[in-house]
Amino acid sequence: MEQFDILVIGGGPGGYSLSLAAAKAGMKVALFEKERVGGTCLNVGCIPTKYLLDKAITMEKVRSLVNKDIFRDAGTFSFKKIQSGSREVVDKLVGGVQFLLKKNQVTVVLGTATLKDDHIVTCCGKEYQGKYVVIATGSQPMPIPIPGHELCIDSTGALNLKTLPRSMVVIGGGVIGLELACAFSAYGTEVTIVELMPELLPVEQKEAVQALEKFLKQQGISLLTGTKVLRVEETGSGQRAVYEKDGKEGLVDSELVLMAAGRKPNFCGIDTDALKLAMNGKYIAVDAHQRTNLDGVYAIGDVAGGYQLAHAAYAEAEAALADILGQDESYGTVPVPVCIYTIPCFATVGLTTEGAKKRGYSPCLGSFDYNANGMALAEGASGSVYVVMDKITKITLGVTVVGENASEMIAFGADAVRDRLTLKQWKQIVVAHPSLCEMLREAALDAFGISIHKG
Repeated sequence: MEQFDILVIGGGPGGYSLSLAAAKAGMKVALFEKERVGGTCLNVGCIPTKYLLDKAITMEKVRSLVNKDIFRDAGTFSFKKIQSGSREVVDKLVGGVQFLLKKNQVTVVLGTATLKDDHIVTCCGKEYQGKYVVIATGSQPMPIPIPGHELCIDSTGALNLKTLPRSMVVIGGGVIGLELACAFSAYGTEVTIVELMPELLPVEQKEAVQALEKFLKQQGISLLTGTKVLRVEETGSGQRAVYEKDGKEGLVDSELVLMAAGRKPNFCGIDTDALKLAMNGKYIAVDAHQRTNLDGVYAIGDVAGGYQLAHAAYAEAEAALADILGQDESYGTVPVPVCIYTIPCFATVGLTTEGAKKRGYSPCLGSFDYNANGMALAEGASGSVYVVMDKITKITLGVTVVGENASEMIAFGADAVRDRLTLKQWKQIVVAHPSLCEMLREAALDAFGISIHKG
């Protein structure tokens, strides 16, 4: 039985990053992956979705310039070429991770790994033992158990479509559903989103969500909130989603139905009962250092719950490795930004006004519209910025941006929330002009009614 310092089960962002960092620290590491390194994010999640969205956003911008008679026509596009370009990017990134693992002498074992007692992992007929084990098995699409659910495609299926569907029903108005809805709508697909909750993104800043809903409707996306899908049926020309809204039954026909109701943890090879792993609901229970209840066994990423985001998995991997190395660097003390790559992007970090009230703060909300920013006007960008401040202490509690480049701007907001930036400190910051980031400062000042450029 080959001996290792660390056995990592799962080669997604958390698993491969921990493997590389541990190897750089001089540890002997074995990484087990049943498919391709990179996990959902690189292969069938973040990266291919963003490739689709980037091209969709470009087309939307060209169309807006055509409407202003700046460009003569919007031109045509090849969905086939877009899909092949997406695969090229994915392959390049996966190849890059494979190169780094090899360069740092991480033993990569391809196959389904099973965790046994005594830190033993079996894979492809061989046994491996480690001083430490890190479970990073990720998550998988979660279908809704309704009649006809087997007729639906999931996010992986949507990303691998060979041709562009004329119409699509998206079941689920969460992150995955919204992103794919925006992409396919921009390519010309008639999209209807069916969401069970009475509103989209119910835990986010209400004003920002309302702004996003307005943008979605402007793109021609139909929104059915507070709506329960009862069943999916085959029709002569495609599929039909039968739903219930306000006590009445309705239906919508489309070429395809996409099931995007969320994801569930993947326990392939991890028998939680047999191992006596403590659980937190449907996820593996961990502490601030990602330790499970089993000595020397850690869990990171989607399988451990929390934020199901690649950058959260990176941070959890760092916390777990730090603990293994005897360093005290717990995860969870730093605010985590959340980005939804809609058109335009929705990004948030920290508390909303409602969340702040529940924590005992006296929140005040400042806002600033893209229409009053020079760079936004020059780029033809639309959106709004919201900053939650505390009236008493005048510290920054939360930031939400819905608009172009929100995913880049939110880094500024994350620093402000982490450092609990005060009104005085916001006043002292000099932001480059012209830039979209000027709006964060303006929104923070607006929370106290002193924004210079807001009418």
